[in-house]
Amino acid sequence: MAEWGALLRRCPCKADRGFKSLPLRQMLPRCGAMLALFVGFSVLLPTSPASAAACTQFHTAKPNDSWTRISARFGVSLRELLTLNQATTETSIFIGDKLCVSTQQVVQRPTPAYTRKQVRAIIREVWPDELEETALFVAQRESNLVHTVIGGKGDCCYGLFQMYWSVHRAWLASQGITSAAQLLDPRMNAEAALTLYRRNGNSWRPWWTSSWRP
Repeated sequence: MAEWGALLRRCPCKADRGFKSLPLRQMLPRCGAMLALFVGFSVLLPTSPASAAACTQFHTAKPNDSWTRISARFGVSLRELLTLNQATTETSIFIGDKLCVSTQQVVQRPTPAYTRKQVRAIIREVWPDELEETALFVAQRESNLVHTVIGGKGDCCYGLFQMYWSVHRAWLASQGITSAAQLLDPRMNAEAALTLYRRNGNSWRPWWTSSWRP
């Protein structure tokens, strides 16, 4: 036991919270090898989270990063961020750590296949006559009638009416929309927006702003 204690004192491998631990990370492989030789077992160094295979967006940790700061920066809840990285609030973050911040599907923005004139015609076909003018106004404001627009914080919203995919994906599946990319189709987006309007009690609430509430 005396030799064990002496080895630990010579090899400062104890994890230290915060970014002052960066030099320590460079020592870990050497220390791990020494300890493994001493006790005869393999030392497992930190690896990527198991969810990394499904991760679509990563963040490389920088000085002064913390779980709460990263959560706020990428618009993901603290609980989800910790789950994605199999961590707790007590888990240390080191400079250079590759952290998963999203598993949201990455959608390639296609070249618009419909003109604004065609998009207007589609909206008029989908929406009832008494609602079509307001629908056109909303689509104009949300996407400028460009059906391939992906916008919002963290590219959350898709298509003409900027449908919030992660929020509405459960009920959109019942409409046959099972991927965010489908919302870039103008007819599908217009139909989904009409369904959302009706789900909200025939209200434009999902598109309200501080200055517009019909």
